[in-house]
Amino acid sequence: MRKRTYDTNVAFLDLLFNTLLCFAALFTLSFVMINPSRQNANTESKAEFIITVTWPQEQDNDVDVYIEDPEGHLVSFARREDGLMHLDRDDLGHRNDTIETPDGPIVYNENREIVSIRGILPGEYIVNVHMYHMNSADPCPVSLQLDKINPFKTAAIKEVTLMAKEEEKTAFRFTVNQNGDIIDVNELPKNLAHIKREPPL
Repeated sequence: MRKRTYDTNVAFLDLLFNTLLCFAALFTLSFVMINPSRQNANTESKAEFIITVTWPQEQDNDVDVYIEDPEGHLVSFARREDGLMHLDRDDLGHRNDTIETPDGPIVYNENREIVSIRGILPGEYIVNVHMYHMNSADPCPVSLQLDKINPFKTAAIKEVTLMAKEEEKTAFRFTVNQNGDIIDVNELPKNLAHIKREPPL
């Protein structure tokens, strides 16, 4: 009696190979989609300098920071981004301390404004504070700190006292060289709050 022989079906093998190839391609594509893009990582904002302004939490005052860079750009609550400078938070005292969320209110118990300088522009920067609105009867001590980020170093700490609404004081000026080093800090006064500027584009 003749034994039956089984021939290999070429079409079936081609189908199996193509199916495995598709699974391998989808598997590779899934890893590409999971991993963050290098291009997106390169666009993350960075800071070279941080200026932090704080005043007592118990005082419901609206203190504003004004910073002018070497090219005359001015950042403040009225122009939160100009040149390489960016105002990260405009603190209004107690008025914007509570944020409503679906899970209930979140209270931010701190009077703080932060300005980041996201590049190195050589020259002199001027840092002023201005009492926009004063609810407290007591003098308002305002603390300012200048930090260089790369590498990290606290370059200046200053405290000024604002006594009345619309009062403005120069906390400090600092000069940056081509390498991003702070080579001078002084307190020569200059008013910035009431200088008329062209509106931002």
